[in-house]
Amino acid sequence: MQKKIVNTAAAKEMDQIVSLLGDLLKEISSAFMNHRLSLKYQKASGDISGQIRKTLVSLSETASEMGGPEALAVQSATLNLSKVFYDTLHLGHQVESKVKEKVMFSEEAVAEMSDLLRRTTDLLPHVADVVRTCNPLIVEHVNKEADELRNSAANSTVMHEARLCKGQCHPKASVIFMQMLQNLQDILWHFKALSCEQRVPKV
Repeated sequence: MQKKIVNTAAAKEMDQIVSLLGDLLKEISSAFMNHRLSLKYQKASGDISGQIRKTLVSLSETASEMGGPEALAVQSATLNLSKVFYDTLHLGHQVESKVKEKVMFSEEAVAEMSDLLRRTTDLLPHVADVVRTCNPLIVEHVNKEADELRNSAANSTVMHEARLCKGQCHPKASVIFMQMLQNLQDILWHFKALSCEQRVPKV
């Protein structure tokens, strides 16, 4: 069975982490779309990352002070949120490489990646809701949307390979684009894990 996370401190910390992750993804998306690492991006990304790290530590400590199935659910959520955070950092590093090395994507690649970034960011608050409430309707929505996004990322990989074979994409852009797709696949995998794997043994 799934266990709701009702501990007030844990729920508050989880909400804060999800909110900060959303802010970080938005900054990364903005840097990607504008092809520019603004001072706002550099300051925000550094500040947000620091806040997420601190709150993840706090959430882990909260879990260690709890007991029973809810503690296991919080520990699992902490692990998967940590994975989402570090995959998001990797995504940001790819965008930074794209900008610093002045690597341009094709219009098709920009459109595909922008859509994936936007929809992944929009899904994040629903992931937090499902972990805290175990609402079956939200579980279904998160799993369906995550699967659709993973399929879209896989399709983008195939279409990008076709563009590369036709000489429509530079090899350096290909490496960054493919890595960004993999980072998003990993983030979405952990979204599904947060939705589906908050399962704890009966006691």
